[in-house]
Amino acid sequence: MTLLADDARPALARGVRLRLDRITGKTLLLRPEQGFELRGSALDVVRLCDGRRSVTDIVDALAARVADTPRAEIAADVRRLLGELHGRGVLDIDGAGADAHPVVGAS
Repeated sequence: MTLLADDARPALARGVRLRLDRITGKTLLLRPEQGFELRGSALDVVRLCDGRRSVTDIVDALAARVADTPRAEIAADVRRLLGELHGRGVLDIDGAGADAHPVVGAS
C-alpha cells in the first residue's frame, strides 16, 4: 500500500500530458497508448498537480471553491483520486512525511 504524505507534491508522470481534444471538447489525460477522460472535480485536481503544490495545498484550493462540502470529505476524495492515478502510472508523487496516510487501492 502506498503512503501519501500531506506534504507530498504530485505531478504528471514523465510522458503524460493533459490535453483538450479539439474535436470532442473533452479534456484527456494522455500517456503512450492510453488515455483517460477527465471531468469535473477530477480535472480540477489534476490541473493542480504541478509538482509544486502539496496534497494539503490541493485540498485547500478545492475546499475554498466548494464551501458546502466538508474539508475532510474533499481530502479523502483527493487522496483516493491521487492514489488511483499514481497506481495507473500517470502521476508521480514526490515527497514523504511523518503524517503519511495510506492510499486506498494503490500498491
